[in-house]
Amino acid sequence: MKLTKKKILMILGAVAILAVLANLPKQKMQMPPMEETVYTVKTQQVSRSDLQEYLRLNGTVKAENTISVYPDIGGKLTRVPVTLGTYVKKGQLIAEVDPSSPGSYYSASPVYAPIAGYITSLPLTTGTTVSTSTEIATIGNIEKLQIECKIPESKIAVLQNGLTARVGLEAYKGSDIDFPAHIFRISPVVDETSRTKQVYLIFDTDDSRINAGMYVKIHLNTVLHENVITVPTDCIQSQSGEQYVYVYNAADGTVSRRTITTGATVDGVAEVTDGLKDGETIVVSGMQVLADGVKVKEVGSAGSSASTGAAQGASTAAAN
Repeated sequence: MKLTKKKILMILGAVAILAVLANLPKQKMQMPPMEETVYTVKTQQVSRSDLQEYLRLNGTVKAENTISVYPDIGGKLTRVPVTLGTYVKKGQLIAEVDPSSPGSYYSASPVYAPIAGYITSLPLTTGTTVSTSTEIATIGNIEKLQIECKIPESKIAVLQNGLTARVGLEAYKGSDIDFPAHIFRISPVVDETSRTKQVYLIFDTDDSRINAGMYVKIHLNTVLHENVITVPTDCIQSQSGEQYVYVYNAADGTVSRRTITTGATVDGVAEVTDGLKDGETIVVSGMQVLADGVKVKEVGSAGSSASTGAAQGASTAAAN
């Protein structure tokens, strides 16, 4: 196969170009330097504080030594010589029941107060037909008031006499008025139907604003964790069952991932039983994008965890 003059010229031209390129000075290709990413975070210094667990309950104020009064015989309630709030002595007449029926007549049967106290309930009116199982009245000592509430079976392990509480009256809702109280009696049995245990509290001071029959909200202090390291629960990350936080290193502006062990959790505050020390600084905002060893810029501090740890947390219990 013969090469034409045109093809020969094209080959010679390509060889010449390659020769020129081969003799050009070689230059090294340099990539522009990559900028290191710096993340913006907020931090908080770790310190020790007390962490108070509590239960939120509902209850009712009742007179101490309350007793229901029943008639000895059935019939028609003909007379009630007392009124609600009347103080009666033991043995005082509080009602009369006429056991008569058509065609037969009997003397009225008196109903006496079995104890001294105040009439706290008179549910019936004159003329009502009653039986021996009908409650005529309730008598109690309203000068000594107590609170009755029910606690779920799942929460009774923390109960003991003497536990303190703050009691808010529904009548003064929104006024930030609390009345101190404490547990003085705990029922020895659990109700099989409601799966609750009855608990009784007594007010620490007398106050005329507290009346029998009032509905109350109870803040019952239970377990106190003293002088423990606490952190906000929001700053705790988890992966494969492991909990960790990021510790800020002020010397080089980086963060370190630190595995921790937590204990009680109360109102968004967690007790740290292992992994952190007093004085260390942790990241409390912006930690979702971090990794071990990355650079960060501190733009603010949330303050020490001491004030946060003093917060009290809820372990809510159903109430009666």
